[in-house]
Amino acid sequence: MKRFALTILIAAQCLGGQLAHADSSSASAPHVVVRFADLDLARAEGVAALYTRLSGAAREVCAPLESRELERARRFRACVADALATAVAEVDRPLLSAYYREKLGGHAAARPQVATR
Repeated sequence: MKRFALTILIAAQCLGGQLAHADSSSASAPHVVVRFADLDLARAEGVAALYTRLSGAAREVCAPLESRELERARRFRACVADALATAVAEVDRPLLSAYYREKLGGHAAARPQVATR
């Protein structure tokens, strides 16, 4: 059986609060591997389970920003949203994308843009 995994990385600008070029292969970038080979992404239950895993992983990698301080809380929420949007785009499954849009309240989410040199 083919094994599927997704690594959620956080770009340096999320943790540093500044726009910067982030090398996604950098060992220093926080990341979480999300395995989903056990899920059937053709079924709503599998999609919901993967979304829950991705959401938890996004919160985990963005945890250094979590705070009650207003600005840090805003950056934490933005970091989680960016990480989750990137992960959903990388998985690239129609049902997961639809589920993600539904969770956003029906608003179409822009595909994340990756900076290149």
